[in-house]
Amino acid sequence: MSTRTMPVVIVPATDTAAALLTDWLIRDVLPTALDGGVANHAGARLRTLPPVSRRHIRHPRKLRVHTRRVSEVIAAIENHLQTGADFVDAERTFMRSTTVLPDPVLNAAASISGAVMDIGSSAAALANRALLLVPTTIESSEAALSTQSRVTESYYALLARLWHRDFHASIVIPQTEP
Repeated sequence: MSTRTMPVVIVPATDTAAALLTDWLIRDVLPTALDGGVANHAGARLRTLPPVSRRHIRHPRKLRVHTRRVSEVIAAIENHLQTGADFVDAERTFMRSTTVLPDPVLNAAASISGAVMDIGSSAAALANRALLLVPTTIESSEAALSTQSRVTESYYALLARLWHRDFHASIVIPQTEP
């Protein structure tokens, strides 16, 4: 199945929807993606964060703890990259570059991070940055496939939550290219 055929969700811009999407990005999809690589310990700490609520969205300073934890994840990934740079293996480097997270997930993360940045918090933008760094932490093709599968499942679970919570969400399935 091509990632181009994955459904895309469109939700009205409400604090409740923004909270649910931000919570998914920081406490669900990012830790899920991190589980497949060497930075999995960093993802476990994200799951222990308090859920993002409407109050967090209305008062972005309440997301400071989330911002700090995601910054720690980025630092852990960058530390891994720096220590791994000493032992560069061309075969492993090629394998890492082929690890791709689904486009709709990355697009959703980018949209969420932009919206949350507009209200005054960098938490989601940092989570988006960490999500983009995740493929560099995955060291085998099996782990890459497993990570891609789990991230896709997380995305579909998000779609189901949005649909069942009646956010007036519309789910669009893009046309496939011939």
